[in-house]
Amino acid sequence: MDTIMKCREDLLCGVNRVEDPDNMSELEREHLVTVTAPEQVSANEPFEVTVEVGENMSHPQQPKHYIDFIDLYAGDTYIARIGLTPTMTSPIMKARVLLSHTHGALRAFAHCNLHGTWEGRAAIEVFS
Repeated sequence: MDTIMKCREDLLCGVNRVEDPDNMSELEREHLVTVTAPEQVSANEPFEVTVEVGENMSHPQQPKHYIDFIDLYAGDTYIARIGLTPTMTSPIMKARVLLSHTHGALRAFAHCNLHGTWEGRAAIEVFS
């Protein structure tokens, strides 16, 4: 088996993404990373971004299974990180962001201690 196939079968190898949003497995529903932001913003004007983990319910935050951080990027540019602890937090990040130019998409990465890193994204356009 080649390295790419091994990585696809190992949730801890690489970044996991939902393959078919209309037909998600329970594992994908639990780890779905949703990025909510305006589709268009003005350059250098602050706007709100919300990142949530889990579809129709938050990912569990139990001592043995939890999201320990969420990172936010504009394209490949790092913006912010929130660290989370089990039992006392919910896997939601809210941030006020300002962008000077279009990066293509806002990307969020949520790391589950058992099921690896999951990515979500939202397209965004920045106007001068």
